Amino acid sequence: MGFTPFVVSNKAEWVPQNRQDGRRYIVTGSNRGIGLATAQGLARLGAHVVLVGHEPHELFTQAMDKIAMATGCPRDRLSHMHLDLRSLDSVRSFAHEWSQRPDNEQAVFGLINNAGIAGVPGLSPDGFELCFQINYLSMFLLTRLLLPYIKPDSSAPAKIVCVSSSAHIFTLGIPTDESYLRAPGAGFFSLRYGESKLCVNTFVHELSSRLDPTKIQVFAVHPGSTASGFWSSFPGWAQKCIAQVAQDPERAARTSLFCATEPNLISGGYYAECQKALSFWFSSNKADLLWRKSCAWTGVSPNSL
Repeated sequence: MGFTPFVVSNKAEWVPQNRQDGRRYIVTGSNRGIGLATAQGLARLGAHVVLVGHEPHELFTQAMDKIAMATGCPRDRLSHMHLDLRSLDSVRSFAHEWSQRPDNEQAVFGLINNAGIAGVPGLSPDGFELCFQINYLSMFLLTRLLLPYIKPDSSAPAKIVCVSSSAHIFTLGIPTDESYLRAPGAGFFSLRYGESKLCVNTFVHELSSRLDPTKIQVFAVHPGSTASGFWSSFPGWAQKCIAQVAQDPERAARTSLFCATEPNLISGGYYAECQKALSFWFSSNKADLLWRKSCAWTGVSPNSL
């Protein structure tokens, strides 16, 4: 989410068309909103899609039925797994469950880290500010634990797409002070949301520098202001006003689909409106510090991928 991206384009609107037959994608936060539209777009292109989230299973059943009806894809190409990004243990359990799948069902061509929340006060069960944990830290751990299963195929590198926001510019820099990150936020209009998305951009930049781009590519995307459940904590009148000017989830999902399915993109980039956009980066020292602290907080190696 966020505001208008720093990109000017006269290009024709991009339309998903590259077939994804035989490829498996994981999409987090995919029972509604941008995540559902992303999953539906991938299914329409022929992919096997695993819809992931913490909501009740019946809501994902409804989402999968909707996708199958809208796209005509076979229902057995869609599945659901539980994951609650408020909990690092839930992320670990998800990764363990994935490791128990049959060998021929473990390879992931694309991981779409779509799930996220607006700034809300509160701490996760792990003691981190909610926005930081859900939007960044749990996503960091999920990606790290799934890396052994993210595999290219014979024609293209695998893809990791992380939903960010142009709100990453509204910060005072990358947060790395643990006492600050373990203090409750102050709501939507605090710096916490933008900080979490700056961490996402930093992670994408850092991870891409550690991976072979001919095997795995990593992207941050700004979907744009969207009429979705993201605004559910706002008063009803404000949600109605936003709905009048915001785009629909199908359009918002385009940049995620673009980065997930288009060949010949530059790994590590920040994309908006289906093209490279301007992102405000950071010192390499601070990026490395965030990487190492994130590894310590989540219990993964800072060196071995």
